[in-house]
Amino acid sequence: MFVWRRRVFDRSDDYNWDNAMTPLPIPIDADRFWLRLMAMAEIGKTPGGGVRRLALTDEDRAARDLLSEWFGAVGLRVRVDDLGNMYGRRDGADPDAPPVVIGSHLDTVPTGGRFDGALGVLGALEVVHALNDTGIRTRAPLEVVNWSNEEGARFQPAMLASGVIVGALPLEAAYAARDSTGRTFGDELERIGYRGGAGDRLAQCAAYVELHVEQGPVLERAGAQIGVVEGIEGISWNRVEVTGRAAHAGPTPMADRRDALVAAARLVLLLRDAAQALERVRLTVGRLQVSPNTINVVPGAVEMSLDVRSPRGDGLDAALRAADQACRQVADLDGVTVRRAEFWRSPATPFAERVVEAVASAASRRGYTTKRLWAGAGHDAKYVADRFPAGMIFVPSAGGLSHNEQEWTAPEDCVRGATVLLDTALALAGIVV
Repeated sequence: MFVWRRRVFDRSDDYNWDNAMTPLPIPIDADRFWLRLMAMAEIGKTPGGGVRRLALTDEDRAARDLLSEWFGAVGLRVRVDDLGNMYGRRDGADPDAPPVVIGSHLDTVPTGGRFDGALGVLGALEVVHALNDTGIRTRAPLEVVNWSNEEGARFQPAMLASGVIVGALPLEAAYAARDSTGRTFGDELERIGYRGGAGDRLAQCAAYVELHVEQGPVLERAGAQIGVVEGIEGISWNRVEVTGRAAHAGPTPMADRRDALVAAARLVLLLRDAAQALERVRLTVGRLQVSPNTINVVPGAVEMSLDVRSPRGDGLDAALRAADQACRQVADLDGVTVRRAEFWRSPATPFAERVVEAVASAASRRGYTTKRLWAGAGHDAKYVADRFPAGMIFVPSAGGLSHNEQEWTAPEDCVRGATVLLDTALALAGIVV
């Protein structure tokens, strides 16, 4: 962070930034930040050292209650909207200026780690605490946000609440989303006491910045301390149905079988080969449902998931064309019927250049090594970017591991990420001296 005398500067000023800065770094309190991360990880802690804190469960409510307590302790004004999104506001010198928003999510997947999502929320909280410690006042307000149901592990789709906020998803569909037990998002939001008002939604935003663990191996392999995220890759979710013919496992000769599972296995391998032949594309089959799923019956049907990702829209389309070709090939070879249907698509989303450059500049001025990359996972920043200028900061994930109880990001990497978040927020919000 850098402070200037006698006037307020922000990135919109016509000013020679490189020659005018007198650096005065504001430190992140590493111990305080780490203690908060570990305290939050105790809520929903699993025997394997991870976290199970599904959206709108009792564990999520406990995490929200603790966050609300911490918000109050650092002087943030708290509000909750009708999706359960939590906001903590630190006023700026200009009450009419739209806020700079920083944050992420607290919900996890069933066997999640301690850093995914929580790092961004608690890193944002530490930014506010560090500013309070040093008495720095920003021109624009700062808001810390905790988005509801980012993971989509309990209620689909993922990033549900931020999607409604920007108009990408209807509120009625969000409230009607059901978990595996039939409970709805709307009812559970009411049950845990975090259903606020529509008037408390995020309506203005000068810029949104989200700190997150990378969830992949790129930064670690490159020896980079900070990931400057240029955008979020496009995602296509598909349902693939392979229909063969169920038959008795004993009397049915191998040559007479139309085994749906054998065909599905062949298709999985063909999809892997197709992805390797395409540039910057990933194809993943993550779920199979076999019918009748009995030891002595040749499988008659398999339903598969197909996840397709690419930073380019034409990359998604090329991958799906290759997938369809693989489906036709399997159908001909194994005498089965194969149908693919896309049920959800999130287009590739580039981030705002001025936010990306603010992140890159903040990291550079701190002397951190950086790498530019695209996010391969979905994040709330994707939806926010549809309406407001947005960007992300990545820090390394050990071994590229995430959505796993053994997920790990070293304390010094967490501090570096929060430091870049602090400097970026100040560059975007402006400073009153």
